[in-house]
Amino acid sequence: MRPGIRRAATAAATTTVLMSGVALTASPASAAATGKSACTRNDRDRTIFAPNLSWPAVHEGPAASRKVIARVESAGGFRVQCSTKNSAGNRWYYGYVESGYDYGRHGWVWSGNF
Repeated sequence: MRPGIRRAATAAATTTVLMSGVALTASPASAAATGKSACTRNDRDRTIFAPNLSWPAVHEGPAASRKVIARVESAGGFRVQCSTKNSAGNRWYYGYVESGYDYGRHGWVWSGNF
């Protein structure tokens, strides 16, 4: 391959890689709406505890249809940072698991589980 053509091909490949990197870094901003930015009420950092013999699901967004990413262990703590109501009118808490296998995982739990 000629040096000029090789440089042009390398430049095109580099541009493609860089542009795909920009697209990948832009995606989390749109996904952030499911995190703390979706909150409508500040719940002042309080801990709630799961009832005995229940393992409430922690979802990636404030709806039962969203992916389950963790569980709060039976009688385990969930640190609430804020909350919102979804389109069905259900209150969902955003925060993180305070103990157990999923310690530190952030997500949403339905208030009816506590």
